[in-house]
Amino acid sequence: MLRRLLLAATLLALARAETAGAQAWPKDPGTTVDIDRRQATLPKPLTDFLVINGALMGTLQWVANGDRAPGAVYGAGSLDLNVTVRPSETVRLFLDVEGLVGPGPDQRLGTLSRLNTDAERLEGREKAIVVREAFLRLSWLDEHVRFSIGKLDVGHYFDRNFMAEDETTQFLDMALINNPLLKPPPNGPGATVRTSVGDWRFAFGVHAPGDVDDDLSGLPYVIGEIGRRNIFPERGHYRLWARVSSVPEHRERVTWATGVSIDQVVTHEVGVFFRAGLGRSQGEDLTSHAWSTGVQITPTWLGRPHDRFGAGYSAQREPAGRERVVETYYNLALADWLFLIADVQWVISGPNQLTGGTNRNVVVPGLRALLLF
Repeated sequence: MLRRLLLAATLLALARAETAGAQAWPKDPGTTVDIDRRQATLPKPLTDFLVINGALMGTLQWVANGDRAPGAVYGAGSLDLNVTVRPSETVRLFLDVEGLVGPGPDQRLGTLSRLNTDAERLEGREKAIVVREAFLRLSWLDEHVRFSIGKLDVGHYFDRNFMAEDETTQFLDMALINNPLLKPPPNGPGATVRTSVGDWRFAFGVHAPGDVDDDLSGLPYVIGEIGRRNIFPERGHYRLWARVSSVPEHRERVTWATGVSIDQVVTHEVGVFFRAGLGRSQGEDLTSHAWSTGVQITPTWLGRPHDRFGAGYSAQREPAGRERVVETYYNLALADWLFLIADVQWVISGPNQLTGGTNRNVVVPGLRALLLF
């Protein structure tokens, strides 16, 4: 049923795109409806009592070479519905429900970094309907202080990077969406507080090690972050975070990590990003490390001021192995609500966690269609 809905909506969107091309662009693609959330949404007035946003995405990925099912095609789809209720200027209720289908190419490749962020939320299933977030937010001092409590997604609040954080419009690989050493728990009960003072940002969060129906024993996931913006004349963000929690498979053991995230506009058309982190778990001899870097380009010289080109490189070393991945994408903006994104991932080398073997020089092209409403 979800596959038919994805196909029908995409065909309808393509039919409307010709007339939408002449419409004004209210904001750049990827503008979010909430300043703490990272997914692309169609901008709508935040002063309304009720705001409903949606995103429909279909993804095709295929293994172009390698010894693991070369030529195999993997389809995936997601339907996101976001509901925001704002009874007053300082109170906000938020619900994000998502339908997912298609587990992606890692059902064969078993990469360390994971090649499709959406598919990972299926946790091995073919399809699922999940509540990603459901929380109450209170704000003070003209939203300079924001407190959220409920079911939260850690990655929406910490380790942000405006050039590498949205799996719908930017990279697909999880190692380029978040630092691999952030290792957030499954979305579940938690609370975060975020404050802004001038160009400084401070955040602190405490999250359960699992969802409400999971095992909640062990040390909770505790994380703090300090950030600064606009150090240079062009826009930029610089963040330092640290977390401590229990090892998911062995709750009696403690794990920690710290990392940095930087995004910096260089010119009007070019921006760069960088992430790095270190982590260690009790009982392990290896200090894990990971870093990634890349560039985002707006091709204004082609007359495409709303398109985006991105390229990123990720390297990580953990007890499970060492992996290096390159990914590039081109986001073709057909309207402020419709995008086609061509993508190529190259697993230079890394472990296949399913077979115990090695993925070497595996190329995975992909294509995404994204409809916002």
